[in-house]
Formats: sequence, structure tokens, C-alpha cells
Amino acid sequence: MSDEELDLVDRLAEQQQGSRSDAIRAALRAGAREELIRVALERYREGAVGMRGAADVAGLTISEMMAEANERGVLRNDDEADLDSDVESLL
Repeated sequence: MSDEELDLVDRLAEQQQGSRSDAIRAALRAGAREELIRVALERYREGAVGMRGAADVAGLTISEMMAEANERGVLRNDDEADLDSDVESLL
């Protein structure tokens, strides 16, 4: 790791009042989760997967994926038509 990266990790560890390895694990989890959501939404935008497929890629429920897509302004117009069937499949 570079000195800059080590400084970031050390600052994170200090703020979390934990060890350097704890900070690295937390940052890796958060970064990996965010990257999976980004990839899933990119595939969704491209039409390669539907909302269910995006949820599977990200490791989220359909409801959680829809919330992420909504927060990031990614929902397509035809999603409203599919919403009823997605909700029914959750029940």
C-alpha cells in the first residue's frame, strides 16, 4: 500500500477506534458493496438484466435494489408496469 493509502486507513481506524486491519475490512466491505450496486445498476440501465437480475448481482432483495435505483435516479419508465408483478413475487 502507498503512504497515502496507509494514511487513509490509519485515519479511518482512529475514527472507528479500531485496528488498521478492522478499518481495512470495513472499507473493503463498503467498497465492494458499493461497486456491486454500481455494476448491477449499470447492467440494469443497459437492459442486460431486469430489477430482479440487478438485485441478484448486488446481493440485495428486489425491494432494496429498487430503493437504491430510486435514490440514484436509475428507474426506467417501464418499471412502474413491472412493479406490481415484482411486489406480488415478494409476497
